[in-house]
Amino acid sequence: MQNKDQIFKQLPTTQKQRTRLGKHICNIKTRVKEGSEDEYGMTFYNWDGRDLGTTAFEDLPHQASQSTPLPINQSEHCPDGWLKFFDSCYFFETEALGFAKAQKNCQDKQATLFVANSLDEWETVRAHTKKSQFSWIGLVRFSQYERYEKLPRWQTTGSINPSKINWLINPYQPLGNGWSTVANCVALFEFPSTIESSSYTFFYPCTQHFNSICERNSTILNARN
Repeated sequence: MQNKDQIFKQLPTTQKQRTRLGKHICNIKTRVKEGSEDEYGMTFYNWDGRDLGTTAFEDLPHQASQSTPLPINQSEHCPDGWLKFFDSCYFFETEALGFAKAQKNCQDKQATLFVANSLDEWETVRAHTKKSQFSWIGLVRFSQYERYEKLPRWQTTGSINPSKINWLINPYQPLGNGWSTVANCVALFEFPSTIESSSYTFFYPCTQHFNSICERNSTILNARN
């Protein structure tokens, strides 16, 4: 429990900080009204590395005994080499990894795989993605939920409807976009072209080695314990 002095130290002291806080509160109110966040403006995990310890992903140790990811500390500035968009920072990993290892790599950076909270965010990050490459994003349709869930799950809550992003086949259908019991994970492909239809997302086997996109966000908590 924080004492009074610790709480006061965290309050905004400059006009710039107060303005940023005001904008953040307005964004929270909008998301709460839309039902994408809880009343405290917190974002929670839908899944994490503990869900990726099956043969559908890759030979990683089961992570149930490992520590739960902590809330991510977010400053006004992103680390060197990261892209900033509003209150998030993005890292474009060029080392080709399987999906589970890509998720663990992001976690080691105090981040998650990329989750789109708006179409503006999606388009901004997509525009900076390496061309002619596949990149893992934080989107999975787990085989064990296929009977109940047509849409894949973003790694965290507060995200846009996955059917709104640019799938190879529209309107979105899982099987038409590559989903199978061995192809649960979603990757983004960017052609070296400005034509909207030249870039797409698609399901691939989670053991494929692709680039990945990590995202650090200030409001993520893990409440899955």
